[in-house]
Amino acid sequence: MTKTNPFKANNKLGLQIKNRDLKAFHELYKTCFLPLQHYAMRYLYDWKEAEDMVQDAFLSLWTNTDRYNANQPIFNYMVGIIRNNCLLYLRNLKIQDKHQDKLIETILFSNIQEPEIDEDMHKRLQQILDLLPEKQREVVMQHIIEKKKIKEIALQMNIAETTVKTHFKRAMTILRNNLKFILFAI
Repeated sequence: MTKTNPFKANNKLGLQIKNRDLKAFHELYKTCFLPLQHYAMRYLYDWKEAEDMVQDAFLSLWTNTDRYNANQPIFNYMVGIIRNNCLLYLRNLKIQDKHQDKLIETILFSNIQEPEIDEDMHKRLQQILDLLPEKQREVVMQHIIEKKKIKEIALQMNIAETTVKTHFKRAMTILRNNLKFILFAI
């Protein structure tokens, strides 16, 4: 006996939603929300963010029913919306992280001229730098302040280049998480 996926097999529900049937939309919501949220979790690893993605997908479906092809299973269509939104979210997150890293580097190692800002900011930054494990701090200082290449740092510290990259990445994560309170008043 073959097992069919009830979500993919229900083309009738999709056609009803295409015709703006609110009852069919609610049925889809009740039966598919949780499986779609689990699908979004494959990308996001954040239950709340996955929930938001699924909510957005349902909103997109309802406000743009003209884009839905009723010959396509509605569940597949929703998976497509969620996949695209998750990938866009992750891409934007990477861009945001890269910009924050550059901002962190600039603030950490700039020569701020005003004494009050300089003293206070550098004191807080030093406290954050002190949070880093020794190797991570050493990699950050050499890479950002001394402008050394990863290969140079690896040779000097007698460790693999991938280890240097890992130290740097982990250090930047710690810095980003701690500095956002200072930089972005979060």
